[in-house]
Parts: sequence; C-alpha cells; structure tokens
Amino acid sequence: MQLTVPFVLSVISTLVTAVFAFIVLRRWYEKRRPHLLAWGIGLMMYFFGTLSQVVLSIWWSPFFFGLWYWAGALMVAPWLGQGTAYLLIRRGSIARNIQMALLLVGIMTLPWALFFTPMDSSKWYVGADMTTIYRDIMGDGRGVRFFSPIMNVWGTILLVGGALYSARLFRKKQIMRNRVVGNWLIAAGGILPAAAGALIRLGDPSFKYVGEMVGVILIFAGFWIASNIPEEAHIPKHKRQPADMVAENP
Repeated sequence: MQLTVPFVLSVISTLVTAVFAFIVLRRWYEKRRPHLLAWGIGLMMYFFGTLSQVVLSIWWSPFFFGLWYWAGALMVAPWLGQGTAYLLIRRGSIARNIQMALLLVGIMTLPWALFFTPMDSSKWYVGADMTTIYRDIMGDGRGVRFFSPIMNVWGTILLVGGALYSARLFRKKQIMRNRVVGNWLIAAGGILPAAAGALIRLGDPSFKYVGEMVGVILIFAGFWIASNIPEEAHIPKHKRQPADMVAENP
C-alpha cells in the first residue's frame, strides 16, 4: 500500500464525516426534524464517497467504484442542500416534493452506477488517484455522468445560498453572532468541494482531495459554532418569526 497524499486526505475526510454524520443523525433521532435527516443522509453519502476512495487506493472493487461515483458525485450536494430546503421553503409541500424528486433520481441512478455501467478495471492500479482515471474506467458512463453537474449545481446553490442568506439574516437582526460565523463557514465549506469538482471537469484534479477534506471540516466547524446557542435563544418571544429559524443548523 502506498501512503499517497490522496489516500491520507481521504482517510481524514472519512473519519471527519463519520463523526459528523453520527452527531447529526443522533440529533435527528432525538428531534425527528426532516432537515436533520436530509443533512444526515448527505453526510452519510459524503462518508461513503470518501471511504470508497480509501478502498480504491488499496484494491479494485467495481462495487466501491460505483458507490464512489454515485455517492460522491451525485448524492452529497443535493442531500445537504435538501436539508437547507426544508428550512428555507416553509410553504406547502414544496420541500417534500423536491425530496421526492431527489429520491427518484437516487433510486434510478444507484443500480445504473453499481451494476450497469461498464468498467475497465485494467486502468486501475494500487495508489490510483481516482480523479485522474475515472473517465478511463467508466468511459461515458452510459448517461449516469449526465446527472452529476445537475445534482451538484442544484445542491450547492441550496446549501451555499441558504447559508449566506441565513448569515445575512442574523447579521441584519444583530442576534446570534455564532450563527452568522457558523453559516459563513458552512458556505465556505460547501463551495470548496463544488469548486474542486468543477476543476476536475476542466481537467485539473489537483484540488479535489484538499477541497473535499477542508470543505467538510469547515462545514463541521460551522455546525459546531452555530449550534452552541439553543434554538430561538436570545430572541424575545414577541419578535420571533418563522424566518428566525432559517439558519438553524444540524
């Protein structure tokens, strides 16, 4: 086994996302709020993606290759964004309908990625950087790659845009300063993996593992800072509005 930089960064990302996902899913179990479940699923997808990178650095597995692409390239951003959608979109069943569309795409693309995408295992080698050889392994992906930019743009806009909106809201109200800082960090953490993915499509994979690791650490830090103040703390009851809960974090 080669101790490459991508391998080490992937291990760190895997450990961070495992802890982060556990904390968020435990909070969902206690509170049963849909945005917590969506964020928890998004973090589990993050975990599956980085874990698959670790596995694929050591040995070849078509299952983990398919899981790596499906979880990391298709599902992480939209599920994290879905959590924000539940907080931002309060009227009717719009957020739930968006989640149904996300579930449909996820169910449709999972077997496609795992079982029906031809893979050329001869392109793999020990210590391989998946960002430089995945096109050679999966070719055109028979259409599954079509969903990657759509899902990532959709999820990133919701996650990053929602965090920036929330930070602006609390800053304008001059309350919960920790949530202002926390949402700034979440926005920064959401931008980094998205930027890394865009660079990969432009032919430069050098930022992928750093952006992935630093991104989840920043999101985790933002969550930790923003969640130190209890829900609706320091907001007088007569001033509380539905918008005050937009920036609630996992």
